Amino acid sequence: MLEVLRTSLKRIRAVWRCNRLLKFWRFLRKVVNLSGIFHDPVLILLVSLFVVVASILYLRIGAFLSLLAGALTVSFWAAAIGDEPFNPIRNVNRVCEAMGTTVGKIGVLIVLGTIIGKCMTDSGAADRIVLACRQLVGEKRLPVALASSAFILSIPVFYDATFYLLLPLAKSIYRAFRKNYILYLLSIGLGATISHTIIPPTPGPIAVADAFNIPLATSLKIGLFVGVCLLPVALVLAWLLNKVLPNPKIAPNVLMEMGLDAENEGEAPSDNSLALSTSASNRSLPSLWLSFAPIVLPVILIAGASIVEARLGKIDSNVAMPAWRGFVALLGNANVALAIAAFFAAVPLLWSRKNRTTRSQMEEKLNFALLNAGMIVMITAAGGSYGEMLRVSGIGNRIEELFVTTGELSGVTALTLAFLSTALLKSAQGSSTTAMITSAGIFSAMGFTSEALGFNIAYLAVTIGAGSCVVSWMNDSGFCVFSRSSGVAEVDCLKVWTLGTGLLGVAGFGITLVLSHLFPMI
Repeated sequence: MLEVLRTSLKRIRAVWRCNRLLKFWRFLRKVVNLSGIFHDPVLILLVSLFVVVASILYLRIGAFLSLLAGALTVSFWAAAIGDEPFNPIRNVNRVCEAMGTTVGKIGVLIVLGTIIGKCMTDSGAADRIVLACRQLVGEKRLPVALASSAFILSIPVFYDATFYLLLPLAKSIYRAFRKNYILYLLSIGLGATISHTIIPPTPGPIAVADAFNIPLATSLKIGLFVGVCLLPVALVLAWLLNKVLPNPKIAPNVLMEMGLDAENEGEAPSDNSLALSTSASNRSLPSLWLSFAPIVLPVILIAGASIVEARLGKIDSNVAMPAWRGFVALLGNANVALAIAAFFAAVPLLWSRKNRTTRSQMEEKLNFALLNAGMIVMITAAGGSYGEMLRVSGIGNRIEELFVTTGELSGVTALTLAFLSTALLKSAQGSSTTAMITSAGIFSAMGFTSEALGFNIAYLAVTIGAGSCVVSWMNDSGFCVFSRSSGVAEVDCLKVWTLGTGLLGVAGFGITLVLSHLFPMI
């Protein structure tokens, strides 16, 4: 009898709590309906951005949970101001469904890109590319070799890995000549930053391209176009900032690592100790064509399929087509092209005569790559869900009302807003990828098209990448990698690295603005 009474009381309490919750929901909707400002999607955007940034900076719950909190905020708020009945389960489910849609689109690409980077690093293919670039430009143009190597490597390999790969070379050059240390460091760092922020298949550019429904071939083409134009600017910035800090104070442990005495650091070397002979190294590294294959193959396959489609039109599933067209379309699919690239990246590890990797070792390498990719995929999925919830809230129509312009001004306004918002997000929370994903979610919800902007929408994606360079300081892992691994004090890094990345981002925005007018529909 007592158990029955207890059960009944529990049910009565549960019903009473549900009724109180429903009453509160109705009261909240009345308050919201009385004040028109709560219906404004711009307010939803600002509050959700505050939730995301505050969660990252103050609650320290990470980018994934912060973006998820922002998506849930928008989802519940959009339901409160709409005509939907109170249904919290539906509000949560649509956030999860949007995450699943994003993972389905780009999850495989991010995983394959991570595997390619890991295999190229461990097999020595990345080192082989560095040696080739160094031999191509010669000893006197070492900064050009370092920047070019970093630019190429950072397309399939993440920024941190690229910097660690090339850092020993910069240290060995400094050990030989005892000057221009900042020049060599910035050549590597800025060159890698360009590819990391604007060229797929790194996670940020892939997520931005997906948010705007830009084909990967188009994103690659315009990203490379802008990146090649921006690379000389990076070299000039490295040279100028080296003049600002010609003799940086290097940490004693890094000097010991380079084999230098801290007391005699400023003295010129008695002999050229730079080991630039490459004959022995070349014999133990993969061949040049095999090293470049994971980078060049996907570009050729995807571009080839795009060219065929542009000449002969899109494939109609209801119409019979030649077998060769289906084969070309299959190889040009982004997932298939990167899978082929991943195979070629693994070849030197599996069939090397001297450094052959066993099956268990290969499994460990793949598991390590998958663990790293998993976090990136989840952050990207949360960012995609956040953008989808903003679209549901009607932010696109509202922004269109606020910035109703036509022709050239509309495109310039969109590029400027995208650059400034991404720069603000990057400066506030530190992660370039998170800033790009968040900004892409916001601007993709506005419904921009190439026709409305007056130029290819991929330029808008590149502008978001350029904004993610500004500003790199102590809350950015890239800043920490640059400072700690190089041995340069944080105060000096603020003078050269923070200023350098900021100017690089501004230059990237300027170049994109010019190219979008000179070659609008490239």
